[in-house]
Amino acid sequence: MTAIAYKLTLLLTAREGLSPDDLADAWLELEERQPLRAAGLVAHTFNRLLPVPSPVTGAPPAPFHAAVETWWQRKNDAASWVVSREFEEEWLPDRLALLAGPPAAVGGAPGLAWERDLPEPAAPVRVLVLPVALRRLRFAEFVDHWTTQHTRLALEGPLAKDRLVSLEHTPAPIPPPGQFARTRYDGVAAITFESAEALAAEFGSDYYEQVLAPDERRFTDTAFSAALVTEPVALS
Repeated sequence: MTAIAYKLTLLLTAREGLSPDDLADAWLELEERQPLRAAGLVAHTFNRLLPVPSPVTGAPPAPFHAAVETWWQRKNDAASWVVSREFEEEWLPDRLALLAGPPAAVGGAPGLAWERDLPEPAAPVRVLVLPVALRRLRFAEFVDHWTTQHTRLALEGPLAKDRLVSLEHTPAPIPPPGQFARTRYDGVAAITFESAEALAAEFGSDYYEQVLAPDERRFTDTAFSAALVTEPVALS
């Protein structure tokens, strides 16, 4: 597999009068006519919003209507793309017409904590969690708790590895490129389940309520964190 050093997640807000489904349909149509092609791009996914409440205890639904995930061989590859003529003159303008404003973005080095083959047939569902660190923690402390202790607890759940397809976390230590709207999120977790039923079972379990939810409050401010439940559509 090609090495991945950087992930840039774009968070999209539909313009007034455009529903999340309309945004998704129009965006995917654009992708057929004007696909994202850039040096160093490893993978690219559009995440269609599903009408499901945030499953994370205490965290509200994210104020976005879709998300785009891009994985890159190097951080400089992503940086070169967002300042390129292809991005500014060809890829962005038609997409920007669908949005209320420039996309927000979260970027950093991704870490894949768990992955298995997607069973067939399956209808995967991806939760994008946008954490905000507790103010009393240094960023390194937040990242360490999130990517080690909390991830270990998540994977130790009684049926977690039967329900999960992948678990990836991307801490975001610095703001994204200036072309994008800034957020206060300190990273993004991409948690993919093999089905909506698997997601509901995991977040509705006693283990989540008694172990994982209390641990979330030890390193994140859940009132300012957020989550989107999406259907991932692989584009490249």
